[in-house]
Amino acid sequence: MNKYILVTKEMTWQDAQEYCRQTYVDLATVDNMDDLNQLVDLADGVGIWIGLHDFNRKSMDSYPNSWRWSTQTRSQTGYMNFASGQPNYNGARQECVRMTSHGTWADAACSDQDKFVCFSGPSSAKTYHHVSQTVSWESAKSYCRTHYTDLAKIENQAENQQVSSLVTTSSWIGLSRVPWTWSDGSNGSFRHWEAGEPDNKEKRQFCTLIVGGAIADTYCQSQKQFICMAMFKVSGNDVKMKSKKVSEEHMLFLFLSSDGCFSGQHRKQGLQPELERSADKTRAGRLEP
Repeated sequence: MNKYILVTKEMTWQDAQEYCRQTYVDLATVDNMDDLNQLVDLADGVGIWIGLHDFNRKSMDSYPNSWRWSTQTRSQTGYMNFASGQPNYNGARQECVRMTSHGTWADAACSDQDKFVCFSGPSSAKTYHHVSQTVSWESAKSYCRTHYTDLAKIENQAENQQVSSLVTTSSWIGLSRVPWTWSDGSNGSFRHWEAGEPDNKEKRQFCTLIVGGAIADTYCQSQKQFICMAMFKVSGNDVKMKSKKVSEEHMLFLFLSSDGCFSGQHRKQGLQPELERSADKTRAGRLEP
């Protein structure tokens, strides 16, 4: 189980992330309702930063929340042709991509009903097929996989022009993404959003906080208290904690015994790192810098 540390000094999300990485492990990751309840208890009614964010909304393949082709293979070129101001994740609901009648791309809600473009043949010699039936992005993908190869994958300007020549009204192509990822790089899928959240107000809410008993998105430059993760599971029951004043190579490794208690072992004999509170697996600490 993670150990969390509440830092009551208010910072922007990026400054809080830097502080947690330098002092502990990272901003808090939430894997389940037990974790969330611990953070809610620590927050005591105050909005606090956690590690969930949605930067890199315009990147291809590089991050867990980046754009990816439905073929589930990485782009060979990283080619994208989004229109100016796109993608914008309007209303925090736009996770799929359509080609416009101008040949540019725009993100849209995957449940929208649109025509679509499939491809067949090898990646090096694609043939594109426009389908005039209007369906959701997922239904379009299913149709393309049944009748052709997949939804259109476009990896250069020449291919984009081929698809554009078929499109007279907006049509799905094979690009989509799974928004939001954790600062520590973990791939946990737990989300417990506040009603109406996320909403990406003004199309620029990239960071999240705990508010009440749930998660909400907000502006990263806001000044908030925050929660760091001081301990994390490595494998099985092994847990490690970074000292606040010891370099990363000097780690205190903690082992969970059968009676639920921790015992410690330092990597270098005689090392006495200064730790925040005791290594109690059920209790979170509070820090006021």
